[in-house]
Amino acid sequence: MAEEKRIDETDVRIIECLHENSRMTMKELGGKVHLTGQAVRNRVERLESLGILERYTVNVNCPVFGYRIHALIRARMTRTEQAAFLALCTPSCCRLVHCYAVTGAHNVFFDIYFKEMDAMQAVLDKAGEHCNIEVQIVLQENGR
Repeated sequence: MAEEKRIDETDVRIIECLHENSRMTMKELGGKVHLTGQAVRNRVERLESLGILERYTVNVNCPVFGYRIHALIRARMTRTEQAAFLALCTPSCCRLVHCYAVTGAHNVFFDIYFKEMDAMQAVLDKAGEHCNIEVQIVLQENGR
């Protein structure tokens, strides 16, 4: 019989703690949720097996690496145009954070950091020859 996807308050606290710092040890995590390291490890493994915790990631601080311009780009493009756009996004000019297929007239959404405004303009000019693009520059990040 399949295990139910029920979570309790302790599971929620574990998820919140891992969201804040996914690199903490099981002992540290256990201390935060009042469980032993082994007990919290068992819960984390259960949450992973249920698909609630799927992966642990590193958020790269792009400006530290010279990518100073943060752009959100919505585009209307075919798969071929998307592949061509992605080929333009090389580490020498930008860092692609996310690329999503989305609903609506603009069917692709990119979250990209560029090193320079000129680099961004060159990529957008080239891509704009073949598809419709809308760009927003991130002025400030709010939230966690």
